[in-house]
Amino acid sequence: MVTTKPINKTNTAQKKSSSSSDSHTSLVRELIKSNVTLQDKMADLIKSNSELMRAQIKTSEDISSMVSLFREAGQHMVAETEEEKLRPLLNRISELVEQNKTIMRGLILIQKYIKSSSSEPLSQRPLGPEEF
Repeated sequence: MVTTKPINKTNTAQKKSSSSSDSHTSLVRELIKSNVTLQDKMADLIKSNSELMRAQIKTSEDISSMVSLFREAGQHMVAETEEEKLRPLLNRISELVEQNKTIMRGLILIQKYIKSSSSEPLSQRPLGPEEF
């Protein structure tokens, strides 16, 4: 006679329940671990973004100061260019003034010569440059 052992259903159900509970617990632990890792990465990302924002603000300020510098330099270049345009004219005016002085000296000498060589008395006083 063959004796058979009755199968203990409660023992198998407990094993299944125990293994199911263990896998559930390990899944929860993995989920928690993943969540913590995700939160760490999010914190790093936020920190990185704030550093990037500060760098962008500084870059923007630097660009603004460079634009101001270029505007100021451009204004000086325009002013210098206008002065350079007027320089030849001023030089020519200076030359003409010198020529006029030379001509005036010559005319005064001619007036003195005529006065001294003339037998007729002209006016008693010599003519000034404004009387010409």
